[in-house]
Amino acid sequence: MFPAVRLTVVTGPHKNRKFCFCGPTRCQAGRGLDCLVQLSGAERDMLISRHHCQLDVDPPSVQVLDLGSANGTFLNGQEVKSSLKDFYENAGAAAGHGDLLTIGGTTMRVEIVECPHAGKNESSGKAIWESEEAVIKDCPLPC
Repeated sequence: MFPAVRLTVVTGPHKNRKFCFCGPTRCQAGRGLDCLVQLSGAERDMLISRHHCQLDVDPPSVQVLDLGSANGTFLNGQEVKSSLKDFYENAGAAAGHGDLLTIGGTTMRVEIVECPHAGKNESSGKAIWESEEAVIKDCPLPC
């Protein structure tokens, strides 16, 4: 078993979407087409900036940094502050298991899970996920 981070959307038009991270990943969440955690397509999503926040994931660690979004980024109801200094120093708020991350009108639950799919197949030694894959959008895995 290997640690993985799962973000599950719990409110908003994308409810029940899951994003699973099995390795180190730096990505953005927002409406932009280039965001790995893309939340767009519904009117309510207009509360989310194109590049709303940055996620630095290295299971089981998750850091959240607001990117100067119009409506703020919140972790358990507390606003995640942003500044140029924070951005360049990669500082941010640490998220843990069960924490709620809110961007615009969408809330996601952070879960640290033990995922048998995140590592290697014990019999063959080959990775279960694709070789360079660290994230699965709309994750179907049962971890």
